Formats: sequence, C-alpha cells, structure tokens
Amino acid sequence: MPAVTTSIAEDAKMAEETLDKLISKSGKSSPILLKDPATPTPASWHLWLPSHFNTALDLRFIWKQQVKNKEIVRKWKEWVQGSNFCFNEGSIIYDRDVSMFETWGDKLDAIDFFVDLGMTRPVSVKTSVDPVTGLTRVLRDPGSVHYKIYRHGHSHSSVFSEEATVTQDEFVRFAISGTR
Repeated sequence: MPAVTTSIAEDAKMAEETLDKLISKSGKSSPILLKDPATPTPASWHLWLPSHFNTALDLRFIWKQQVKNKEIVRKWKEWVQGSNFCFNEGSIIYDRDVSMFETWGDKLDAIDFFVDLGMTRPVSVKTSVDPVTGLTRVLRDPGSVHYKIYRHGHSHSSVFSEEATVTQDEFVRFAISGTR
C-alpha cells in the first residue's frame, strides 16, 4: 500500500487547526501535537523550530499511568502538547535548518530571514470563582512576543525588515504559516 502523503498546504492547515483546538482547551495538555517533537520541523512551517524549542511550544514528555482498583498497573512516558507557550527574549529563530553551518556568515548566506525575539510574556492561566454563579472559570492570558525580522543582506550581513508585537498564540501561528 503506498504511503499517504499530504501537501505542504494541507500540513500547515492541520497544524493551525490543532493550534486552535489547543488554545480552546485553556492550558490543558493533549496527546494531539502541533509537530512531532523528535523529528525536524515540518517543511510546511514558516519557521524552523528545532527540539530546543519544545518547551516554548509547551511540548512535554511526561509520565502517564493506568490505575485499576487504586493500584498502578502500567506506567509509560508520552509526549503531550499544551497551549502555555513561552517563547523567550533573546531567542533567534531561522526560516530553515542551519545547524550544519559553523559560522554566523555561513548561516546568514543559507537563510532568507531570521526572527530575533525581544520582550516576551508567557501565556498564563488562572482560575477564578464567579461570585454570582459560584462557577469556576479559567482565565487565559495569551502573553506577548515582540520580535524583529531581519532579511539576508550582502556578504554575510542582515538587514532589518519589520517588527511586531503579537500574542504568544499569534507567534505560534506565525511560526506555522507566516500569518498572524
């Protein structure tokens, strides 16, 4: 049976739909992942996010357990995804993999652009009790990311292109599709 392949556009669309689902869960972890944390970033993504960005994407490898009659009958580790994104100030994110290049100049020659993160505020989630109804509500602050984009210049240089301040959610969407 031939392997099932998806187009780059379909892959990006699926990742954005997953992002919307994760955000709607207000910080709860899910086995549905934006990307496989153990493999390279999908070619459909606008930014290259190697495994050291797993924490920023709220991808965690956690212990799970099955309990029967108040006894643990099975334990295992599994990747889960949340929406408590926390991209940090000072991070540099490229448009493609440049890990094989040793010098800054070689990296600049290999890319079209890179993103330099400035001030950030992580997503935060807190619960509150509505004094009228007594119901518990989850309040999610989507945080913020200020970033600058630099494009490839001439002879190992970069040129400032644009800057923006967006929520952490919008930054993840930008990493996936290039849109905010």
